[in-house]
Formats: sequence, structure tokens, C-alpha cells
Amino acid sequence: MNKLKISAVLMASIAMTGCSGFFVGKSNAPVPAPIDASVNASMVRTVWSASGLGNSQETSLRFTLADGQGVIYVANANGSVSAIDSSSGQKRWSTKVDALYTGAATNGNLVFVGTQSGKLVALSAQDGKKVWSADLYGAASTSPVVADNRVIIRTIGGSVESFDAQTGDQSWAYMVQVPEIALRGGAVPVVVDKHLLVPTDLGLIGYLNVDTGAVVWGQKVGESRGGTAMARIVDIDAEPVIDQNIAYIPVARSGVSAVALNNGRKLWATKAAGAYAGLAVDASRLYVAYDDGNVGALSKRTGQEEWKSEALYARHLTNPVLINDRIVVGDNEGYVHVLDKHTGQRLGSTKVAKSGFMPDVLPLNNDVIFQDHSGNVYRITI
Repeated sequence: MNKLKISAVLMASIAMTGCSGFFVGKSNAPVPAPIDASVNASMVRTVWSASGLGNSQETSLRFTLADGQGVIYVANANGSVSAIDSSSGQKRWSTKVDALYTGAATNGNLVFVGTQSGKLVALSAQDGKKVWSADLYGAASTSPVVADNRVIIRTIGGSVESFDAQTGDQSWAYMVQVPEIALRGGAVPVVVDKHLLVPTDLGLIGYLNVDTGAVVWGQKVGESRGGTAMARIVDIDAEPVIDQNIAYIPVARSGVSAVALNNGRKLWATKAAGAYAGLAVDASRLYVAYDDGNVGALSKRTGQEEWKSEALYARHLTNPVLINDRIVVGDNEGYVHVLDKHTGQRLGSTKVAKSGFMPDVLPLNNDVIFQDHSGNVYRITI
């Protein structure tokens, strides 16, 4: 078992409780960009919607949707896990585990979730019945990821743990240092052939052997921006994108970095707004949903910004998805927006849901699956 030094973890949370008259004056939160009435409102069409799947009102949580080849597996904060037919939206089964911070993964036969109570649970993909559960070193902070016959998960305490997917026996565990203050949640590790790219809340990425957990290399990609605790946050909370042996890493506060997978060398880094929601990639560009709600296009080769759209400022976007020459994103008011990938021009905005969307969406055969905070899932097409 490979382990780094296990540091003490300070779990800091700030709760503001209702106290009449304590806060006065106006909010300084940025005002979301308005929806222009002249923008096409019929470009987006809802193929189906499924409701009654639980809810996840906490907007900072990330619930990855799992694609099971004809079935979508949906998890929610209250512990509900459901199987939805991807063609019709009909619910096949629903079950409940302990409360969750994160979403689901599947290998086709089993569905995996990690609970707030520190369990990795495997459910039958056929009927949702529990097959096995295993203890974790703390609450799961990311959705599981499947690598051949293994299932791997990160925890709030800093562990990266690997289990046999069929039996639940632990293969290895690797401990990474955690900061005193971090954004809740984190980026799912990415399987690259026989390796595992692991993002951390310290702005570091590690490249591990997926069979043993041994470290091949590590690289720092997140840069703090000042002396305050909040300014020092360098979390990597959105999943890195791998393309042609290069990892593109979105950092929640400091921008995007490109790292060569063969040796861990940093190729370039931006100093733009942070990237919490995520990235999309094509042959020449990266498309970034920044944490301020703007959307930008970067050169894959240099990281230079080629365009930026402020049409969706402060609308708390989902990760972007490319459909042909268009970028599709959702926002925190239930709108789905379509932008031209060459210019960033907004082509359409359609109200789809009554509540906002969660950050992680699922591309599916030139459509996109969105999950909102009220327990509804939508398949949309453009």
C-alpha cells in the first residue's frame, strides 16, 4: 500500500443562520446577464424529462451522471440512485443508500456510489439491489471512476482508494495532503490507459500506476492569488480533459493549465478567471466555462485566448458540451444556452427547468443530459 504523510484535516465550514436584522443593505453579488428577448428561444428541444429522482439543493455539489449504454444512472444528495432509460426517460428502478455528496459510475454490471458516511456501495445495474459495500477513509468527495476491473474513488480526508469492482476488496490506497480550507467536492480522477490522473485540492496533479498506486510524476498547476484564505484556494474541481497525450486542467480559481502526460512537464498556464464548471475540446481549441459565468475559447497549443463571451456573465454555468459547431451549457435558472464555437456569439437561450442545473452534464449521441436541483433529468437536443 502506497501512502504519503497523512496530515491533520481541518474541516472548516461557515454557516450563516437567520438572525433578523443582523445583515442590512444590498447584496454585492454580481447581477446575472439578462436573457435577451431577441435571442432564439426555440433552438433547444426537450426530448424527454424524468422527475421524482430525489433532490440536491446544495448548488456546490457535483453529481456525475453515469452512461450505461441505454441506461443513465442518476444519484442525488438524499441518497436516491435511479436507472433511467436513455431513449424514453422511463424509470427502470430506484433505490436508496446513505446520503451522498457525489454521483455515480458504472461498469455495465454494477453501479457504484460513495456515501457521506464513508462507504463505497456497489448496486446491481439490473435492479438496484446492493451487491457489496466497502469502508472508505472518510466521506467520498468525488464520484467513483471505473478502470478495467477496478473502481477508484477520492475522499474528503485525502485518500485515493482502489477496489476490486466485483468483490469490493481494497487493492491499494494512496493518501494526499489536504488544505485547511477547500471548496466542497472535487474532480474525478481520470483513467489514461494503465495510469490514473489524480487532481487534488492543493492545485497538484499526480500521475499514478492504476494497478499499484505508485506515483509516476506530480505537477503543480494551481496558483494562489493573494494572502487571504479564500485567495489561496487552488482546488481542481472539474474533471481534466485528455487529448493527444496532453492533460488540460481547469483550476477553480486560477485558470487552465496544459501538462504533458509522458513526463509531467507544464506546457502553459493561463491567468484568467478560474474554471469551476469544466472544459470541452476539439481539434484546435479548448472551450472554458469560467467561474464568473463567461465562456472563452483558448488555443490548445499556446493557451492564448481566441475569444470570450460575456453574454452569460454570473449565470453559474454547467460544463460546456460541443455539438457539431455549437457550445451547449446550462445555468442556475434552468436555461440551456447555445453559442457559436467559432465566435462565442449566443445563438439561442431556452428555459428548460424551473430550478438550476448541476455543474456536470452528460453528452449522449449529439444530445445532452442535464440534471437539475429539484430531482429532474432532461434529455435535450438542438
